[in-house]
Amino acid sequence: MSILRLWVIGSAFVAVLILLAGWFLGVQPRLAEASAAGAERQSVATSNAQYEAVLVELRELSENLPALQSDLDAIRVEIPQEPELPDLLGQLNELAVASGVTLNEVTTDPPQLVPAALLEPLGVTDLVGIPVRVSALGPPEGLAQFMKAAQFGPRLMWVGRFSTGDDADTGRVTLEGIIFVLPEEGAALPMAEEGADPSAAPSAEPSASPSP
Repeated sequence: MSILRLWVIGSAFVAVLILLAGWFLGVQPRLAEASAAGAERQSVATSNAQYEAVLVELRELSENLPALQSDLDAIRVEIPQEPELPDLLGQLNELAVASGVTLNEVTTDPPQLVPAALLEPLGVTDLVGIPVRVSALGPPEGLAQFMKAAQFGPRLMWVGRFSTGDDADTGRVTLEGIIFVLPEEGAALPMAEEGADPSAAPSAEPSASPSP
C-alpha cells in the first residue's frame, strides 16, 4: 500500500473522528438544549393558558360578586348562623296579624345536629335543626293563610305535620316542624342523635312565648 493511500485513509479516518467529535461535543448538546427549551416553552405556554382561564373565571366571579352576596344574604335570612328565636317570634307575629289570626304558642326543643348522611347529597355539613311547635287561633280561612305563610315566610321552616281543632269560639292550627341554623366555622355544635328523624315532632316544652 502506497504512502499516499495511507494518507488518504488516515485523513478520512481523522475527518470521521472530527465529525463525530463535533456531533457529540457540539451539535448534540445544542439540539438537546433546543429540545429542552422547546418543551419548557410549551410547558410555560400551557401554564399561562391555565392561568388565563383562572383569571377569566375570577373576573366573572368578581363581576357576579354583588349578586352572589345578595343570594348569600337571602339564604342567611332563611337559615341564619344563630338560632335567632326572638326574630322568628317577631316574624310569626307579623304573619299571624297579616293572616287575621292570633299567635297562641311557640315552643322549641333543644337543637340537634342533622345527621351527616342526610346532608351528604347536598354538599352541606354541620346543619343544626331546632324542633318547633307553632299554634295559632282564628277563623279557618285565616288559619289556612297563616299555615302557608309560616312555611314560606322569611325563616325557612320545614313542617313535618300539622293538626287542627276548635278552641272555644274559634279554630286552632298547630304546626310541628323544624327551623335550621348553619353555624359559622368553628362554632360549638350539638350532638347528632343516633337514628334521628328530621320529621319527628317536637316536644311541648316552651322556650319562647308570643307577645300578647
